[in-house]
Amino acid sequence: MIARLYTVTILIFLALSSNANAQEDAAPFGLSWMASSVEIEALGVALTPMDIATFGKSFAATNLPKALTDLEAVVLSFGYDDRLWRVAAIGNEFDNDKYGSQAKSRYDQLAASLAKSYALTSRSHRPSSDNFYGKADNFAYALSKNEAYCYSLYGSPSAEIELSIGANHEDTYWRLVYSHIEGKSSFTDRKADAELDAL
Repeated sequence: MIARLYTVTILIFLALSSNANAQEDAAPFGLSWMASSVEIEALGVALTPMDIATFGKSFAATNLPKALTDLEAVVLSFGYDDRLWRVAAIGNEFDNDKYGSQAKSRYDQLAASLAKSYALTSRSHRPSSDNFYGKADNFAYALSKNEAYCYSLYGSPSAEIELSIGANHEDTYWRLVYSHIEGKSSFTDRKADAELDAL
């Protein structure tokens, strides 16, 4: 009886451990952290190379396993070792949202959803102190000119997330950036090595 109870306890522990590891490996939109571009494409995701080197090998991604209805674009970055470490997403623009009411509403929805899986580590909503940019009807314009900002940071043992509101003049949009902690560290190290190789 004791041996059987011990076996059941071990099986439960292994199941919980496996589930925790699976959650740590889970990236947004049904993806997996540190997966290769080939593994991501095997999920049915279409990857289009992008000519940006800031975050290593990067692709515009469509046909994701999971997506938001107002998702405008997603960029996946695989660093120098072809391992997914960064996911950046941007939402559709809210036209003529100069007060930011539509963007703020969607931001709050996304923030509530993120809070279910990640810990809020920082929240910063700073309106402009300038008489012109600080007007309520210039909320979007102030964001577009970097005179104001609105973002929240979240974290877990495996990832860091930034949710923010951006703007193009009077049009607003939401933005999400996920970074895998281990992958980011590996990318930073390899980037430093690559820069030294240029000497």
